[in-house]
Amino acid sequence: MYLYVLEEKRAIHCVCRRSKSRMIWETAESLGSVFDNDSGRRILERSCLHRHSMLAVWRRSITMITMKTITLFALIVLGMASSIWGATFVYVSESGDNTIAIFSLNETNGDLSRVGEIDLGGAPGCLWLSPDRSRIYASVRSISQFATLAVDPNSGLLSLVATAPSAGSAAYIYPDKTGNWLLAAYYREGLVTVSQIVDGTVTGKPVQVIETGAKAHCIQTDAANNFAFVPHVGELNKVQQFTFDAATGELAMNSPSKLDGAEGAGPRHFQFHPNGKWAYLVNEQSKSVTHCDYDAARGTLTKRKTLSTHPDGWDLSEGSCADIEVSADGRFVYASNRGHDSIAVFRVDDATGELTSLGQTSTEKTPRSFNLIPDGENLLVAAGQGSNKLVVYRRDTDSGGLTPLKTYECGKSPAWVMGVKFP
Repeated sequence: MYLYVLEEKRAIHCVCRRSKSRMIWETAESLGSVFDNDSGRRILERSCLHRHSMLAVWRRSITMITMKTITLFALIVLGMASSIWGATFVYVSESGDNTIAIFSLNETNGDLSRVGEIDLGGAPGCLWLSPDRSRIYASVRSISQFATLAVDPNSGLLSLVATAPSAGSAAYIYPDKTGNWLLAAYYREGLVTVSQIVDGTVTGKPVQVIETGAKAHCIQTDAANNFAFVPHVGELNKVQQFTFDAATGELAMNSPSKLDGAEGAGPRHFQFHPNGKWAYLVNEQSKSVTHCDYDAARGTLTKRKTLSTHPDGWDLSEGSCADIEVSADGRFVYASNRGHDSIAVFRVDDATGELTSLGQTSTEKTPRSFNLIPDGENLLVAAGQGSNKLVVYRRDTDSGGLTPLKTYECGKSPAWVMGVKFP
């Protein structure tokens, strides 16, 4: 059976033809084949429609479909393709056990199933996926190493490829957009470093080491890969601003060299908005989020407004903020509150980038890390470092709200959560 979707003016025509051996869904506008094998046919038959119902529909030679209906049809097809071809895994740094745990995630019901782990011989912290999704890089903080791990996209399991020395206990690592350099920020040592990545593997000692001051906690480049930024919590209360040469891997101080944090803020992590015009800092000490304008030509940030991540009446002398994420559609910002033990939710004004608080959703004790599961972001997984548990939330992509689904045991002191969807 061949099903073609033909667009003529504002109407859509479906034309069906029978084939004994296979089924292909494609469009006359070269939208591409979705299924082209017996396996796809069998899965479709099981998951979509009763066989007889399908045949009854397909026997119609031409059917007029409204634009609304065809949009729904396309979404269903994309969803089926995702479920058939995509596998989703969640990787958790269990720093108290020296392991990275691997969980399979069922995106339909939010179920997590532990499928394995890898022992790194030291406490893992920050994890990051290589641009081609073939490697995961890990900061092994307690033994001052970077680990390069190969990923099996079918099972999600990891295998150690190599280790390389770091300059200390790297709190944050980040492969640049070319995949040729691993940038790192060091909280205890007050450093940033650049290490070379050769054929997907972090290789040798850092090729550049720069002192930035105590409590550097994060490093990322902008979308163009031309500039890098390093928030510092505590008394320095700043975001260091660098130029970055992707050809050589060299960092250099930008001008101005820093953005001062809001009073008593202590910027810890940050994320850019998808439009590249704004950035959002989560502030450890002031338990807040700061909205910044970003000048992509100069590589500089300018503070706009800071909002609390806590409800009114919370004693701000207690707790601290940890992590921050921006939804892929740019409509929502999420930040974790340690002490209050919640995920704060903000709506983003699409014209100005300003934030409006939508409240907080309770989570496990000491939520150091959480992650919006990519390619759809219908789920969020948060780790309670103080309870050794993971929570899976269903995310309403229209309202931004989080609904807890299930809680799972994990290893000791989960320090990082990273979801990956493989093609």
